[in-house]
Amino acid sequence: MQTLSFSNSKNVVVDRLTSLNSQMFHIVINGCHNVKMQGVTVISSGNSPNTDGIHVQLSSGVTILNSNIQTGDDCISIGPGATNLWIEKITCGPGHGISIGSLGKDQNEAGVQNVTVKTAKFMGTQNGVRIKSWARPSSGFARNIVFQHIVMKNVENPIVIDQNYCPGNKNCPDQVSGVKVSNVRYQDIHGTSATQVAVKFDCSAKHPCSGIRLEEVKLTYKNEVAEASCKHAAGTISGAVEPTSCL
Repeated sequence: MQTLSFSNSKNVVVDRLTSLNSQMFHIVINGCHNVKMQGVTVISSGNSPNTDGIHVQLSSGVTILNSNIQTGDDCISIGPGATNLWIEKITCGPGHGISIGSLGKDQNEAGVQNVTVKTAKFMGTQNGVRIKSWARPSSGFARNIVFQHIVMKNVENPIVIDQNYCPGNKNCPDQVSGVKVSNVRYQDIHGTSATQVAVKFDCSAKHPCSGIRLEEVKLTYKNEVAEASCKHAAGTISGAVEPTSCL
C-alpha cells in the first residue's frame, strides 16, 4: 500500500523525488541505516487518511532535508526503534504535523532517541510537533529530542505530548502509558495557534514527562496570549516563554 518502501537497507540516497496521491503511506524507511532524503515533495489531499508523508521506524542515521509535504496524515512520522534522526528545512501543511509515535502499541517495544527537527514551518496543520503514545503498558521511550527554529501558522496543537493517544476514541485502552518521555527541548518556536491551548503536555501518571525545556517560545491565539496545559510534566523554561509555562 506504500508508494515507496526501503527495508533493511544501508546507504540510501533519495534526491528530488515527488510522490503524488499515495493510497496510504507515501515513503517508508524500515530497518535501514544511513539514509539521506532531500528535496522530497509529497502531495495528497488534506482529508486523505493514512497518507503519511515519510515514516521512519527501526532505523538509524536518517536525514531528511529541504522537503515540502502536504498530506492527510503526519507529514513525517517517527515510529519505534528510530534513532539518530536529523530533520531540517521542512514545510508541512496540510497534515497532522511531525509526530513521534504512536508509541506504546506493544508491550515490548524499541524506543526512540536522538531526534532533531530544525527549521520547519507548519501551515494550517492539525498538530505541529507532537509526541504520542497509547495508554497501556510498554517498555518504549522517547528521549533526547530537539525541536528548534520552528514557525507555526494557524496550527491547532502547536506543541503537544499526548500519552492518552486514541484516534476516534474507539476501543481506547483504559490504562496509563508505560512510555517514558524525557529530555525534550523546544527552542525558538513562534507563531499562531488555531486553538486556545497552544502548549499541551498530557503525560503518563506512571512515568511523568521529565526534562522538558522550553526556550524562547511565543505562540498566540487570535492575537492574544494562548494557554498552556500540563499533566504529569516537569521541566524548565528559559528566555521569554508564552503562553506562560505550566511545568
